[in-house]
Amino acid sequence: MKSIDTITVVLLCLLCSVASSQGTHVRVDSQTNLRDDHSLDGGILETVPARTILRVINWQDHWLRVVHGRERAWMADWVNYSLLRSGADAETTKPLSQTENCCALEWQCPDQRARTSGHWAYRYRRCHRTETYLTEDFSIHNCCFLGERCPRDQHWREGYASFSKFECEVRGVQIDASDEFKLRIYQAIAMLKDRAPVWYAYTISGLDQIREISDSTRAGAYVKHRRYDDVASRVIVEAPGDASIIWVAGVLVHEACHVHLYEAGLFTAWGSRLEEEKACTEVQLIVTDIIDPTNYYHDYLQTLIDNIHDPAYQWW
Repeated sequence: MKSIDTITVVLLCLLCSVASSQGTHVRVDSQTNLRDDHSLDGGILETVPARTILRVINWQDHWLRVVHGRERAWMADWVNYSLLRSGADAETTKPLSQTENCCALEWQCPDQRARTSGHWAYRYRRCHRTETYLTEDFSIHNCCFLGERCPRDQHWREGYASFSKFECEVRGVQIDASDEFKLRIYQAIAMLKDRAPVWYAYTISGLDQIREISDSTRAGAYVKHRRYDDVASRVIVEAPGDASIIWVAGVLVHEACHVHLYEAGLFTAWGSRLEEEKACTEVQLIVTDIIDPTNYYHDYLQTLIDNIHDPAYQWW
């Protein structure tokens, strides 16, 4: 069995590597438009020249979510570009094998454009895309997605029934809360596992307990106890579509980040709270951008990061 210190080091290395390289880099081979939406109707934010290197952080419906400097934008996935290993001095990668493509799994791909999208969808685990996490969907609202072993169809049927009764065992994460609060946590964890499995593992390995508390009690991570406490009003929020669940998923990763940093002995000096909050908010931004390419929370989280030293933006 690995020691706690070893596990912590592995997780921190994972955090750093995912944060820095989760998005693949591409070098555009010709002048390319970067847009504010994943559509040809989207406004052109910038036109970059040939050989510009962009970091890819997500994919949706034939469009790549890219970062250029501090700006995030959309680029069509059918334009001419070279796939890179990392930064400006990277070599062109070898293409993925034919089986590493959604076209080899579930998709029907009649042309090269569809096969290109199949490549990116496979890379970002989007071969099977569920429309929503709010409906009673057998394939998502199921304890089998939250850590239970389900080798047979009967187990999946039982897993769905257990989820509906709030009886899932989430890999050692104890959830002490009302039914509505508990359901939102289940939905967020299921979303992480489906859309950002690395961060799912990071989260459930950092939190042993999640509790619903009263408004008069301090919310946040209790790192020595590997616990996250919060009030219902901050977990059961109103937002369009899946945004309320995406928010909770990001918060769970944020609070797990505090636990991992504490166990690694980082940010222990007096006065380092601001930098620790900034680090965990940056992680939260990375995760929400992975699981939500429409970027509903991006501007808000980026504003918090940019103004972390301004008391007006300090939420704790």
